[in-house]
Amino acid sequence: MSDDTTKETNQEKEDAALKMLNAKRMIELRKRASTARTVSEAKQKPKPLSDREVLLKALSDRGDEVLYSAEASYPREMAILIPKLASLIRSRQVETISGGDLLQFLRSIGLRVSVQTSISVAEHGKTVSLADKLKQQD
Repeated sequence: MSDDTTKETNQEKEDAALKMLNAKRMIELRKRASTARTVSEAKQKPKPLSDREVLLKALSDRGDEVLYSAEASYPREMAILIPKLASLIRSRQVETISGGDLLQFLRSIGLRVSVQTSISVAEHGKTVSLADKLKQQD
């Protein structure tokens, strides 16, 4: 009978070991499923746009060039102004801002932003810079 009890205890130990392994596997599978679920949920939710992105979407007519120039010239001031302008856009008080309007606004509050400009002349269906046009006349 001692052989039978030894076999039974070995069998019970093996059963317990199998149960432990299965429990560990189940825990690992649950962790993986939970991680996969959170990753898929994160992918489904669109990230809210940053203030700068909201402002860039509302800018038109070289407004992005004015914004880049202003940020390069006045980084601290623009770090304050961008969230304020974005909040106006989000609240739908302002829909679009043209480059000229943004430049005029910045200059009115004392920020002298310079934007590279060029004057072009349309001649015979071609657009020629004013400097080239004046060189041709000489």
